[in-house]
Formats: sequence, structure tokens, C-alpha cells
Amino acid sequence: MYFVKRGGTVCHVLSDHRTGAAPCGVKLSSLELSLYKAGKPTPQINADRPAGVPLCKHCEKRL
Repeated sequence: MYFVKRGGTVCHVLSDHRTGAAPCGVKLSSLELSLYKAGKPTPQINADRPAGVPLCKHCEKRL
């Protein structure tokens, strides 16, 4: 799973589904995390890497 913070220009890897954290330490907002846990899709969270949005360099190193 991948996510992009609102207004963000890079995507992050969602590594901890419990806390909504990426390997680089960036986290989903509490609203986005609660919607994700409830099974409601959000435009910020994607199963596939969003086209045209580069992957965070810190997330890429830790994969």
C-alpha cells in the first residue's frame, strides 16, 4: 500500500497498518487512518503506486 499526504509531492509506503506509519516515519492523519481501518477508500491511500508521483527516498532505502 502507498499513500500521499494531502498536498504532498511524494508517495510513501504504508508499512504499519496499525499506526498508519511509513518506514521513513511519516504517518497518515488520524481521519485517514480511521477511514482506512473502516474499509472506506480515500484518495490518499492506494494499493498501487500512484503514477507520476515519485517514491519518498527514505522509504525507498528502507524497502
